[in-house]
Amino acid sequence: MHPTLRPIRSAAAVLVLSLLASACGKSGGGDGGSSTPTQPTTPGTFVNIAGTWSGSAYDASGNTSGGGSMTWQITQTSASFSGQLTIVDAGTNATGRGTVSGTVNDTALTFSMTVPAGGFDTPFAGCSVTLSGTGVAADTSINGNYSGSSSCSGGISGGLLTLIKQ
Repeated sequence: MHPTLRPIRSAAAVLVLSLLASACGKSGGGDGGSSTPTQPTTPGTFVNIAGTWSGSAYDASGNTSGGGSMTWQITQTSASFSGQLTIVDAGTNATGRGTVSGTVNDTALTFSMTVPAGGFDTPFAGCSVTLSGTGVAADTSINGNYSGSSSCSGGISGGLLTLIKQ
C-alpha cells in the first residue's frame, strides 16, 4: 500500500464508525442519544374501591335504571375492578342483577354496567341493559354519570349515581 493512502483510509474508517455510532444513538456528543438507561415510569395511583357500595341511581330517561337504588359488590386488582351489580327500580320494584367493571386512575373511574336478558324480575325478564360512565371515587363515596340503552325501553341518558361504601 502506498504510504499516503494509509491516513486517508484511517480517516475514512473513523468517519464510517462515527456515522454508525450516531445512527445507533451512541454518539459521544451532547446532541445524540445516551447510553444511560432510563428509569421505568411508576404506575399511577388509585383509590381502593373494593367492597360493597350502595346508594341511589337516577336517569333523565326514566328507564329501568332510573329512580331507584343500586348496589355494587366490587373486587379490585391494581387499577381494574369488577363485580356484581344490583338495580332496584323504585317505580316497578323490579330488581336487575348483572355485572360492573372498569378502571380507576387516581380518583377517576371509568365503568360499564350490564344486566343481561334474564337478569331482571318478571315481567322484565326478557330485557337487558348496557350502561357506561365515568365518575369520581373517594374512600367512602362514588359519584358518577352514565348512559346506555335498554333492549325494552330504548336509550338511557343523563344517568346519575351516588354510592356510599357499606
